[in-house]
Amino acid sequence: MKLLLAPTTPQENPSTLPQGVLAPANDLDPSTLDLTGVHRIDLNFPKFSDGRAFSQAFLLRRRLQFKGEIRATGDVLVDQVLQMQRTGFDTAVLRHDQNVDVAQRQLARFDDFYQGDAVQVQPLFGKTTQTQAPAPVSSLLPKQNATPNQVTSNAITLYARKADGFDQKVADTIAFLQEQAARHPTLVQASSLGAEDMVLTHLITQAGLATPAFVLETGRLHAETLALLANLQAAMGERLQVVHPEPQAVDAYTQTHGLDAIYQSLDLRKACCAIRKLEPLERALAGKNAWLTGLRREQSGNRADVPLVDESDLASKGRVKLNPLAAWTWADIWHYIALHQVPYNVLHDQFYPSIGCAPCTRAISVGEDFRSGRWWWEDATAKECGLHASHA
Repeated sequence: MKLLLAPTTPQENPSTLPQGVLAPANDLDPSTLDLTGVHRIDLNFPKFSDGRAFSQAFLLRRRLQFKGEIRATGDVLVDQVLQMQRTGFDTAVLRHDQNVDVAQRQLARFDDFYQGDAVQVQPLFGKTTQTQAPAPVSSLLPKQNATPNQVTSNAITLYARKADGFDQKVADTIAFLQEQAARHPTLVQASSLGAEDMVLTHLITQAGLATPAFVLETGRLHAETLALLANLQAAMGERLQVVHPEPQAVDAYTQTHGLDAIYQSLDLRKACCAIRKLEPLERALAGKNAWLTGLRREQSGNRADVPLVDESDLASKGRVKLNPLAAWTWADIWHYIALHQVPYNVLHDQFYPSIGCAPCTRAISVGEDFRSGRWWWEDATAKECGLHASHA
């Protein structure tokens, strides 16, 4: 990371920046920027306690895949440089009274980190001894006659195990899907593009069904999720609907509360979920009498009683929720993915078992439950967005 010292008197006015350089306001959503021809983005820290530029840098580097320079300006202190480096900054312009040598020692203090970040996405405990570029899904699958040291460590090699009764479980699930499709003519799949939902989409095809699916594109999904969505759109065509939140509602929320207000309170986080997920879900389910989800009983204690057929909304909304994978285990999911070479979100290789919006999801550590990486800053009892309120 390059370290500079700011002059006592500012030399550059944002209105007269060189061509190819942007200096967005620190409450601006980076996804709204036109990055064509941009080689540097200056993100401002108006004061030490205002960390919104960290989120902007992370989104630019991880979600928008910006390859140019990201520079930290403003009230930049020595104590911040390490976190700046981890969230995607290339350069830090230290406040004029700071010491560059001290900042450099701060950067050299740690040579690795337990959790992944914007630069090194894989957690320390998931890294191999050699640095490797991300491989396509097909190349991550164990090859025939491959010796153990030829197989890349990934979600498949970590989790896939064939349990007794697996083949019967698959057959029962396919039969269930066929039965429910015949019973519910407007059946639709709600896909989050997680491992379970990718398996469910494949099972629908295996069942010989043309059941449509929809994805809630919240506007804050990981770049890896969006890449998988693009591939699925190409494969499914008109059978896949991408549902977006109402832009006016999103704009009103961000202008009133800020882009990352979700961290400020539970009410603001739930309000964001309501705009980006719940309202689009109701639009996607309008006129449908049944929908398919990838809920599993093993996912969390609150989901331990997930039924195959959930009729809790039948009286009020006239539809049932079907959970064909309720009895499947994590090992079953990954064995099926390996067996049929089902595409999946590469974040699963980086210890993200449950994947939602980028600001609300982190990798988990050994021993944590599947959903501990969701809204990790909140109390465990609050970890739900409302899509599956009765089985959070």
